[in-house]
Amino acid sequence: MSPLPIEDAEPVSLSPALIVEDDPAMQARLRYVLSTLGCDEERIAVTDSVAGAQQLLGEHGYGVVLVDIGLPDGSGVELIDWLQAHHPGIPAVVISAWRTEEIIFAALRAGAIGYLLKERDDVELGIALRSIEQGGAPIDPSIARHILAWLATHQPTADAQVQASGAAPAADGLAPLTRRERKILELVSQGLSNRDMAESLSISRLTVECHTKNIYRKLAVNSRTEAVFQARRHGLLR
Repeated sequence: MSPLPIEDAEPVSLSPALIVEDDPAMQARLRYVLSTLGCDEERIAVTDSVAGAQQLLGEHGYGVVLVDIGLPDGSGVELIDWLQAHHPGIPAVVISAWRTEEIIFAALRAGAIGYLLKERDDVELGIALRSIEQGGAPIDPSIARHILAWLATHQPTADAQVQASGAAPAADGLAPLTRRERKILELVSQGLSNRDMAESLSISRLTVECHTKNIYRKLAVNSRTEAVFQARRHGLLR
């Protein structure tokens, strides 16, 4: 399972950035890492709470939000879920010391486009965050291995037959995917952007976006990461 970017999978800007972190030392670290990526100091906002983040997000637009999990007034997962509901165009990346299965999957299901660990050094965090500008979704290598291991033990047996119409068989009450949607989902799982998929399939980006939204609706998900996760879980991807 490849780490995948946000809903439209297009490159985004790291500036302006919002840091949601209650540890002053980590706040300083993240400010420094962002500065090495070209973010001006005045375009980096910092808050130490869920309420503070919600207020800032209501007042300003941000290219990215860096979110810790454990905050004084709530969970970073709750903030990401709120962000998806109120500002779905702003990507959120978790940067935390938490690495339990429950927290990781909760954050990804809520809509986080990446999950990084505080234990990594500044250079590693910088490289991971830089990938967002190319449409990537940074996930710590140890987290990615954990996800792959989980999928290997929870992967259901796929239905080997495909409907005559070319649609993938429905799973657990999900609407079946068309042949084109299955192809796009395969490309999504490879980490291709909408632009790359459009070129590969000789169709417009708008058509790709329409198919992607249909896939989200049929799989009942809100992000590419979750779409691939659910597709593998239901045997729609190998």
